[in-house]
Amino acid sequence: MTTTLPRLSAATAERLLQSSVVAPRSRWAVLKASGPTVRDYLQGQVTQDLEKLTPGQGIHACLLTPQGKAASELYILEGNRDELILLTPGSHAVATVSRLRQFALGHEIRIGVVDDLAICSIQGANAAATINDFDLPEPENGWLACSRKSSEDTFALVMPESPRGFWIISSREKIDKALGSYEPVNEDEFEAMRIIRGFPDFGTEWDESMHPLNANLIEFNGVSFEKGCYVGQEVTARMNWRGGIKKKLYRVSIDGRPDSFPCPIQSTVKIGELKSAAIDHENCCFGIALLPIEVAEAGAPLSLENDVTVTILEACHA
Repeated sequence: MTTTLPRLSAATAERLLQSSVVAPRSRWAVLKASGPTVRDYLQGQVTQDLEKLTPGQGIHACLLTPQGKAASELYILEGNRDELILLTPGSHAVATVSRLRQFALGHEIRIGVVDDLAICSIQGANAAATINDFDLPEPENGWLACSRKSSEDTFALVMPESPRGFWIISSREKIDKALGSYEPVNEDEFEAMRIIRGFPDFGTEWDESMHPLNANLIEFNGVSFEKGCYVGQEVTARMNWRGGIKKKLYRVSIDGRPDSFPCPIQSTVKIGELKSAAIDHENCCFGIALLPIEVAEAGAPLSLENDVTVTILEACHA
């Protein structure tokens, strides 16, 4: 029996073109890390260079195990003085806090989940005007460009779930007010947009079993090969410089419906997996698949086990 897939409705697609749509992003949690040495400490823990972090530019990064496997995915923003805002999947928030506390010996830092901060996503042609309701200026066009109110923990962050949109990080009170003012759509529709766009999430399309470079960490500007040492750096550098990246996540179209997830993808034999799929407003099916780079570049015909054709569109990227 074919599994139920998230779907983008025709009505929501029309609103995306004409105005904007809003939904909570409840599967993500907000953390705060603060202290006089918090930047120095995180510089030795995450894959991206914190020197790239500015008031107008967030960074994407991963927290790794010493073996180079992902422990969590992070988006990091500047907060107030000696304070950073970290976004991480809610399913890994407690473990992320525990890991960062565990290795903080010698550093004066405080880190924890901030329950009174929440995230919503605003997408569509009029998304920039919508963030004015939070008294926020529109961020620049760059990946993870951000704006903020200087006196409050309210941020806008450019996130490519659709061609132009933002994540808002603010108090739950303000998020709830915005959701009430803009007739929020079902969060499953935002999941559909994310998948159709080819934007993978940690805990869904990839997890602790994969190395982040196989999950397109380079394409999402989540790793620096020039910064100093960090946990898991040796494995990460070796994979990059010695050709260890054999598979990547790809945005694909599917001429039919998958039966389950993860769903094997085959050529003459099984060579990859379809990790997720969603239906767009024209009833077309798109997905995110883990596939060998060599097979993707060769253009070999691919299908699911139920003989549905799979076509590679592009590698997932920001």
